[in-house]
Amino acid sequence: MLAARSPGSTDLDPGKRGCAGPRRPAAAATLDEALQRIEAEGLWAEVDAKLKTTGRLLTNSPQLEDICRLILWSENRRIATNWLWGVTLIMWLSIPFDGLVVPDALPAIVAGHAVLTTLALVPALRAWRQPGSDTAQGVTACLFVSIVMLAAVLTGRQAGGTNFERFVMVGFFGMATAVALLPLRVRWTALTVLVLNANFVMCQFINPAVDGAAGVLFTLYFCAISGALVAARAAMNSRQRRSALLWLRETRKTALLKESHDRLHVMAYTDALTGLRNRQAISEDFAGLLRDAPAGEALSVGMIDIDDFKRLNDSRGHAAGDQALRAVGSLLLDFSTAHGAICGRIGGEEFLVLMPRMATEDALARVKTLMETLHRMNVPNPGSRVADRVTLSAGLVTVIAGETEGCHPEFVMRRADVALYDAKNRGRNRVVATTLSPAPGVRELTALVEEAQRRPAAAGNRGCRA
Repeated sequence: MLAARSPGSTDLDPGKRGCAGPRRPAAAATLDEALQRIEAEGLWAEVDAKLKTTGRLLTNSPQLEDICRLILWSENRRIATNWLWGVTLIMWLSIPFDGLVVPDALPAIVAGHAVLTTLALVPALRAWRQPGSDTAQGVTACLFVSIVMLAAVLTGRQAGGTNFERFVMVGFFGMATAVALLPLRVRWTALTVLVLNANFVMCQFINPAVDGAAGVLFTLYFCAISGALVAARAAMNSRQRRSALLWLRETRKTALLKESHDRLHVMAYTDALTGLRNRQAISEDFAGLLRDAPAGEALSVGMIDIDDFKRLNDSRGHAAGDQALRAVGSLLLDFSTAHGAICGRIGGEEFLVLMPRMATEDALARVKTLMETLHRMNVPNPGSRVADRVTLSAGLVTVIAGETEGCHPEFVMRRADVALYDAKNRGRNRVVATTLSPAPGVRELTALVEEAQRRPAAAGNRGCRA
């Protein structure tokens, strides 16, 4: 359906679609799934109601929340993995600098900064590989925070003195960014804060440079900071939900507008009774074929008319006439699919068939086959002067791009119409073909190439005029 970027990105244009290959982008598949689920579960009313709320945190039903997280997954995964890798790289890069400051603590620095942090990174990254792993993401976030704080404690204890407090505070504030940036559900964000504060409290108990009262004050201070970050994360989650819902609603509106436009386009360019192209549509196609055809390419144009159609309407009513038109329309639709032709109804019982890259002989054979197929369908026409069923007459003109003069659609259609009337005058139920000359002027090279093969007596041709 749509190949769109996630709501967290700067470009929220839902109309952009990828068409580079048979494989659809993951974002498009995710969007399609989300839209289908909202439609199937009847959640559009909730979407509209949620988007009307203002001034407070946006909360969704469990079903809609799952859909929002599905939509936001790509962006959230990118944020989480970037944060995890960023913290790990900082820990690795700080090893030589911390080693210079406290060379005696180098073994502890390597163990904490490199080994333990990397071990915590692996499960955290795995938890963010697929959507729907909220529990794994929350648990590994708590584990990662604890490991980084442990690395700070190991380094601080080896450094001793005021360095202990410095390492612990750096670890705390570094992990506080997880509370603000990791796109976890609020309950997991709160649990991460609880784990972070518990680690900080334990650090105060084992910090030789901090007495009990100072440790309590520090703990309360840092708890207030981390609590504010939980509120900030909840507000960010709410804004993300609103962005996702807006994106879904606008995408749906765009899709509905496109469907409406497509329906109007079909109505404007399609004959309602037969499903073929109408006169305007096939006239535009005709002009385009003549304009764009490479030099030397043949284009055969057939003007087809139902024989004694007025007699059919008079004898059996307009419903029977409509049935005959639909039968011919169905045959021409199949003809279009089978031979790459463009077929349209240009008025009343008259049809136009455009056959690109088809010479006179091939076009003549295919139109004859079309007429024989209609004969076998045995659509009744008791008022016909030709047979007891609906029959066709056709005029066929072939033009050569770049060689034939006078290649204007109206001119070619007039020549095909002349050939059609010739077929009518020769007894109907036949084809007359004409080729326009490449010589100066326009004259018929082959005229009155008509259907010479008579059908058997059972074919119903006894009533043909001479």
